[in-house]
Amino acid sequence: MLAYGCTRDSRALMFVKVFLPQDVVDSWITADKVELSGETMTFRGTSMALRLIPGFYFDHVAGGSDEGHELLGRAKSKAAVSALGAEVYMNSVILGETAYEVEAGFIAKPIDSGCTRQVLLAALAEAGY
Repeated sequence: MLAYGCTRDSRALMFVKVFLPQDVVDSWITADKVELSGETMTFRGTSMALRLIPGFYFDHVAGGSDEGHELLGRAKSKAAVSALGAEVYMNSVILGETAYEVEAGFIAKPIDSGCTRQVLLAALAEAGY
């Protein structure tokens, strides 16, 4: 059972987010570990709720160079990818002359702005991530 709480100390006010692959979220839904309501995912048995923003994790360059883009190892929302002028095709994002292999999923941010990264990571570990 998840039993994590968020605090309101000054260190907790830092921006906290994590990338969750689509298949991980799907497995949690299938295992009844989470409940979805719109763009909010709540871990069952706890008040830990995350806002899910559709996005991509940039895994590696399939063609071209990452020079100037600096996207490798980063997660970007679908909106941010569109704003860059990139095109999405299946598991690829093409930006200019560079093709990236990406993983589809969600950028997850705690609803409670007082949630620390440590608390979030502990909740994710408890859920099997």
